[in-house]
Amino acid sequence: MKIQSLPPSGREMGRTGRGGPDWFVVVMLSGIAAYLYLRLFRLPHTPFLMGGDQTYAWMYAQRMLYGERPYRDFFQFNPPGTGLVFFTVFMLFGLRIWVTNAVILMLGIALCGVCFRVAMRIMNRGPALLATLLFLTLIYGRTLNATHHWFSMLLVMCAAAMAMREITALRILATGALLGASSFFTQTHGAAALLAFMTWLLWERSRTQMPWRKFGEYQGLLVGGFVVTLLVLSGFFIATVGFKQLWYFQVTYPREFVVPGHDTGFLGMPEAPTWRRLPSLAGYFFVYTLLPLIYPLALVRCGRTQWDRSFQPREVGLLSLVGLFLLVEVCFSVNWLRVYAVSMPGIVLLLYAIGRTGKMRRYALALVWVGIVGLGLHQAWARYHLRAVIDQLPGGMADATPQTYEKLQWVMQHTRPGEFFLESNGPTLYLPLQLRNPVFLDGIGANDASRPEYVELAVRQLETKRVRYILWTTRLDSPEEPARPWTDHLAPLRAYLRDRYVRVQIFSDQQEIWERKQSAGGND
Repeated sequence: MKIQSLPPSGREMGRTGRGGPDWFVVVMLSGIAAYLYLRLFRLPHTPFLMGGDQTYAWMYAQRMLYGERPYRDFFQFNPPGTGLVFFTVFMLFGLRIWVTNAVILMLGIALCGVCFRVAMRIMNRGPALLATLLFLTLIYGRTLNATHHWFSMLLVMCAAAMAMREITALRILATGALLGASSFFTQTHGAAALLAFMTWLLWERSRTQMPWRKFGEYQGLLVGGFVVTLLVLSGFFIATVGFKQLWYFQVTYPREFVVPGHDTGFLGMPEAPTWRRLPSLAGYFFVYTLLPLIYPLALVRCGRTQWDRSFQPREVGLLSLVGLFLLVEVCFSVNWLRVYAVSMPGIVLLLYAIGRTGKMRRYALALVWVGIVGLGLHQAWARYHLRAVIDQLPGGMADATPQTYEKLQWVMQHTRPGEFFLESNGPTLYLPLQLRNPVFLDGIGANDASRPEYVELAVRQLETKRVRYILWTTRLDSPEEPARPWTDHLAPLRAYLRDRYVRVQIFSDQQEIWERKQSAGGND
């Protein structure tokens, strides 16, 4: 049995002749690449030094290049997929800063490509292009962060694009495999999307009177493809650290010790909303308002298609369910980056809704165009008008902010590539200066996430490796949650720091460099 969705006339991609390229898509992706290049490289070719969650994946990849293995030699509570991507590109092109920016650029092109492909299943090229550009400028252009969330969502949306074409046994199996691969990057995204696809198949069965036997076969293939793919991708790590240990790091630890939103402000936004900050936070409020509204409204509309033959309940229903399930999943630990990363279905559905507004359609689409152009120009202008310093670092030429450059220069003058160096506030210096993290932990916090056994292990590792310099942040001098002081386990590390090290430098952002006392022994 095959259930096929025939796209309306003019909505297929690549209709430029047999085997020929779709030049509309080629031009669109070329323009997207140019926009991302301007955001990631100062002309002609100097990479901006990026930050954010992706720096953890860079550090994981570095540690793997030095022969260390995740979960055994260093800590992480996400699946290893993103670290392996950077490990691969570092193996091919070296530990260079430009490589990371190239990955961000290519990831953005891939996300926009799948966004356009999904949008083309339910709308014509004009609105589909608009949905893609809105996603690019409002969502991905705001983050520019090749974190695991984006890799996971890329695979989820590829699965949606595949399932939208037709339902066959092979496509359902491949869809499950893509969702399993998604969970190899973000364990919860793939699982939430799997539940959404299972729900969608149930809805399709009731809508099309699919036989129960065929429905059961499809559900089995979907889940089987998911499980087998995830087990195959995780096989090496299961064999080396054991299933029980892998389950602890990827399931038990984040459930019990990663405090939802502990590092964020109001609703996971980057800063607390005030009247003065409202203009800069308008984009966040728009996305936060759009997503919980668009999915239920679209699903309600799917139930009324008997009065609207031009509506496409199959494709719209799938997008709505995937978006809704992913939104519910991230709400358990809300953060603006996580919300943005799962927003692509909502952006596509918004443009689909605007395209069906009748007489107001032309004005609404024009308003979206104005917003996209204005936002894109503002983002490019803001990047190039920031005060920055360009310097040659061990990781290559880079453009950094003065505050970051201050630390880079001092540390570069006092260390050499390959040396152990502890950053307590996140791995921002390891790649550009090609330094090594000496401890099991990937980061340090004065909260329950830094478990006491790992803090004690860090002290032992610092002593064994005679680490000369530690970059310390003063926020670690007191509990992150004063009302729950028992969640702070850093007392042994603070005592060790003050006993074996002396403060030698304070930077403008109040971060400090502590140097090992000569009486405590020299470097190995």
